Amino acid sequence: MTPPLLVQALQHQPISRPPVWLMRQAGRYLPEYRAIRANFKDFIAFCLTPDAATEVTLQPVNRFGLDAAIIFADILTIPSALGHKVTFSEGHGPSVEPFTSKYQLKDMQARMSEVSGHLANVSRTVSNTRQALSAEKAVIGFSGGPFTLACYMMDNKPSTGIPNTLALAHNEPATFEQLLATLTEACAIYLSDQINAGADAVQIFESWALAAPAELWQTAVEKPLLNLSRMVKTRHPGTPIILFPRGATPSQLEALSSQHTGVFNGLSLSTEHNLAWAHQTLQPHVTIQGNLDPELTTG
Repeated sequence: MTPPLLVQALQHQPISRPPVWLMRQAGRYLPEYRAIRANFKDFIAFCLTPDAATEVTLQPVNRFGLDAAIIFADILTIPSALGHKVTFSEGHGPSVEPFTSKYQLKDMQARMSEVSGHLANVSRTVSNTRQALSAEKAVIGFSGGPFTLACYMMDNKPSTGIPNTLALAHNEPATFEQLLATLTEACAIYLSDQINAGADAVQIFESWALAAPAELWQTAVEKPLLNLSRMVKTRHPGTPIILFPRGATPSQLEALSSQHTGVFNGLSLSTEHNLAWAHQTLQPHVTIQGNLDPELTTG
């Protein structure tokens, strides 16, 4: 059977045209999404309801004929599975029970065996979506990246700054690295479960990579991303992995792409990167995805 076009592209095979899909495909811009969202006060409960999550995952594919469906979930499902309560409020967004002490790591590790069970409904959404789509359409599973999850767990709203995350990294580097390692392990379980359920590829959203200072980049972003990718590749060597370190500099992207062999297949680019540069510098090594500006509109 011929793999979906997206998978062919991620495997660096010749393709008839670039596959088209959008990150954050489902959402408020769709009236059919808003109609279903209105039935749920708790956003995490919405994400963990397979019938509803499957329906909104499929909505943009059905409406626009896209080449892939990316599973509707939230990156904060991992902290939730590890015992940190996640709540959503109108006008504020997510709020995570904070990580404040190294002593919390023991409880998080004790919950590792429960991650698959806690997030089993996401796997059911993957399975349902795979069954609902034709074979030429790809299903993309995803997870938040370890550093991004750590930022939400310590600073709640990274868009306003991450002073607590940076303080831990500088003052208690061993605890910081243990937290990242714990989150990496949980993410690997989560992504592996999605692949077992039928995901054709997975993407790791390191959405707050841009907040990591240059001196912390390797420890906070690069090392955990590569470790997570290796864990998933070891279990699923044939499944493509896409990394999205949002805001990474050209030199950071080059350093990542040079380590792709047997580790990951694609890099998603932020809007600031020049595609001609990416084609010349990155494309020989990895598949590049992006980078349409969401602010652009058609008249």
